[in-house]
Amino acid sequence: MAIPSDFRLPAWKVPIIEVDLSEIDVPQLAEKFTEYGKEALYVTVGTGVLTFQQLQVRRREMMTTLHTENPDLETHISEVVQHAKSIATILCEKLSERSPLRNAE
Repeated sequence: MAIPSDFRLPAWKVPIIEVDLSEIDVPQLAEKFTEYGKEALYVTVGTGVLTFQQLQVRRREMMTTLHTENPDLETHISEVVQHAKSIATILCEKLSERSPLRNAE
């Protein structure tokens, strides 16, 4: 929504103080708010990208360290994952045997 360049706020008089809002340049103020909002967004996105990259570097360093200290780590992890999958398969089979939906058929 574009604000006309000749737009001015009205002057209000308060009994204690006098407030003259007609001196505020609303289009310029709106432009500044937009500019600052964009800058804040750029800083936020940039910080997020840098943080993600830093996490990637740390992850790679950790994987290199773990692989150097324990070269069989991948094999051990694969064995644990396979064991967990077999247990999960057995549990799913037992649960499906006890399912009320299966007995309803």
